[in-house]
Amino acid sequence: MKIQPRLLLTLLLAALASAAAVITAAPTASDPSATETVRTLTAADAEVRTLVFAGGDSISKFYRIPAVVTLADGTIVAVADRRLDSNADLPGRIDVVSRRSTDGGRTWEDVVTVACHDDGGGYGDPGLGLAPDGSLVCVMTHGDGLWQSAEGSHAYIYTSRSTDGGRTWSTPADISAGLFSQTEGEAPVRCITAFATSGRIHTHSDGTMWFVLVARPVIDMWCDLSVYPCRSTDGGLTWEAVPVTVDTDGDESKMAELADHSLLMSIRNRRQHFRKFARSTDGGRSWTAVEKSSTLPDPAINGDIITLPDGTLIHSICNSPDTRTRVSLYKSADNAASWQRMAEVCPGGSAYSALTLLDGGRTLGVMTEEDSADGTGFRIWFTTFNLEKLLGEK
Repeated sequence: MKIQPRLLLTLLLAALASAAAVITAAPTASDPSATETVRTLTAADAEVRTLVFAGGDSISKFYRIPAVVTLADGTIVAVADRRLDSNADLPGRIDVVSRRSTDGGRTWEDVVTVACHDDGGGYGDPGLGLAPDGSLVCVMTHGDGLWQSAEGSHAYIYTSRSTDGGRTWSTPADISAGLFSQTEGEAPVRCITAFATSGRIHTHSDGTMWFVLVARPVIDMWCDLSVYPCRSTDGGLTWEAVPVTVDTDGDESKMAELADHSLLMSIRNRRQHFRKFARSTDGGRSWTAVEKSSTLPDPAINGDIITLPDGTLIHSICNSPDTRTRVSLYKSADNAASWQRMAEVCPGGSAYSALTLLDGGRTLGVMTEEDSADGTGFRIWFTTFNLEKLLGEK
């Protein structure tokens, strides 16, 4: 039977449209996580997309390290490093700054300084959490960098607090004494130096707040790093490290609460390839042995993890085992035993990411570091997605 050219063209266009809507990816060496059906993002998927922190704003060319939370009234508060001289980490002239949005991320208020560099060095790598009383708590590292510290000289961990929704912030306060020291017995953790993991601070259903401390245990350069859970039981006013090493070869790590209220730690893999996880069922006092995922890639990057009301976990991370690119969203319905990629947030070069829920849990907000067009570093974008669409429920 002869097919008319017009009919053939119609069939071809329909096939192309179908292929564009859904991509079924086979596992490859460069993309081992691509084992599930992946939805291609469309304009309908990304409800909001705005540039929040951009170089060339007359103050700095360089911004990095996003964290974001949503307040009870729907206000979104984001923080990041404003790196004045270069993209380099501490030490250096680095400030922690914040912005607010009261319309779901469509527009953002002017930048507010949370902590400004001083004679002791810069402030960087901010973590951001919401205390049970609604106050904002920002945890950051001050002074020496991880590999610049030495005997008698190390970094410090500070906190700043906002009780007015991120409009103003308290003077940074040093909390290092409750976390680590170079002297045995002075603090829960003995090490040369340490830094606080940036991104989301987890607030548990029992009110305890958690972040993860990354410690350099010995003076040797490029040594393995140890990770320790740190908690606050008074809404972020005081903090203590739990003196249990969850991983002796870890890096930046995030905490989440599983459906049974146990704690899950998602651990950056310094050796790349796949993410690592550990679990605590006794409030962080002890932890399972670290297990490496076979379905969640990790090119040695800081991602984020949150738990939905039904227990589903969502993780943002680069979709590559060895390259900082293609920040994507993954979901797990089995307590992190396996992961399925839902969507790609950024198709190109991208790195750190942070997550927050909006609209009573109906919308997912994602902050991403994305390569700038002029090659000066990263731009930090905020993007929102309808959760039902992401989860394939609509």
